[in-house]
Amino acid sequence: MTKQNKNKVILIIVGIIALTMASRLGSVLSPAISKIQQAFPTTDPTKVESIASIGDVSSMISAIFFGYLLQKITYKMAAIFGSILLIIGGLFPIFIHHNVNQLLMFALIVGLGTGAITTVIPSLTARTFSGKKLSRMFGINIALEDGFSMLLMFSGGLLAEVSWVHNYYIYGVAIITLLFAILFIPNVKPSDRENLELDDATEQNNQSISKTGWILIICLLLLGFVSLILGAVLNTKVAVYLHDYHIGGPSTAGTTLLFLRAASIAVGLSINVLNRTFRYHLLAIGQIAFVAGAIIYINFHSFLSAVIGAFIMGMGTSITLSTIPFILSNLSSKKKYPIIIGSFSAITSLGFAASTWFFKAAVSLFTDDLTIGTFYGVIIIGLSIAVLLTITQFQKRCEANYLK
Repeated sequence: MTKQNKNKVILIIVGIIALTMASRLGSVLSPAISKIQQAFPTTDPTKVESIASIGDVSSMISAIFFGYLLQKITYKMAAIFGSILLIIGGLFPIFIHHNVNQLLMFALIVGLGTGAITTVIPSLTARTFSGKKLSRMFGINIALEDGFSMLLMFSGGLLAEVSWVHNYYIYGVAIITLLFAILFIPNVKPSDRENLELDDATEQNNQSISKTGWILIICLLLLGFVSLILGAVLNTKVAVYLHDYHIGGPSTAGTTLLFLRAASIAVGLSINVLNRTFRYHLLAIGQIAFVAGAIIYINFHSFLSAVIGAFIMGMGTSITLSTIPFILSNLSSKKKYPIIIGSFSAITSLGFAASTWFFKAAVSLFTDDLTIGTFYGVIIIGLSIAVLLTITQFQKRCEANYLK
């Protein structure tokens, strides 16, 4: 790689880091929900709680839309649009917050922004790197996203203690993201050949995706969907679990969930080591992590076991979110990858949002204990997928169909 190209890569990395800082802004209002409920006591509490989750819906739509749009516009434009949406949806409520409907509208706008950002990040990363470097960068992206998420959630909680309106100041991060997008995100499309070969090892292709390739891509999207259904369980059940077993309250639940993020950071920084160790079985290992975590929650009931279980289940989510985009980048042509990764972002968001409703409907058919029943469901589904991935040698089949 020439010195000039190396400098370009460094600038792009700076831009990607700035985007990862804003990629999880949709969830930073969680600490303020109880105070918002107090501010609007006549509003349905479920409606207020939706402020922290409704952005997932618009994020799904936005991810697919921007995945398609990236065939027409540049990375810089998409990143700028996403940042502006985050600024509008995140900072306007500081001045406009007369009712919950307004807050819901702004949360939807934030979701549109995060959908754009989370589509740009993996696509631009795959355009800049390849091979082990690409795998490592995907892992680092996940680590950074969760690291920033931990920091922003903690900061938001401190601000919410003063006033729930102050929690929205966290969205000032989007202004920094906008400036960095203007300065460092390249003004090129995924399909452009100009300045494409930033890394001498990078040679993304223009080949057509085969029928087998499309089947594998669809299977990977479905795997991402189901994996996020499993991975989201702790986000919805841990507080109830800790309360039921007299382990702790909301603050204990918050501490436990931090270990989910810590697992993502650990896996993200060691993804190449995991790839070398487990090679074609890494996706199956991700499912086994869900199973192992659920077994711990069923059989041990203490704070220590709760954080260990959270860490292990967090590893499963991180392995999935780091590995599948890497495989998709090798199965996809450079022109199709943005829409494919946009679909992946959308379907994983859908899986996260659908987790509660799926397990509520499925588990209630067999037991009245929805919490423990959910963990049994995780074991059954995770183990079944792990066995299926192993028997079919799925990851090996994917590699055999990589586009050269």
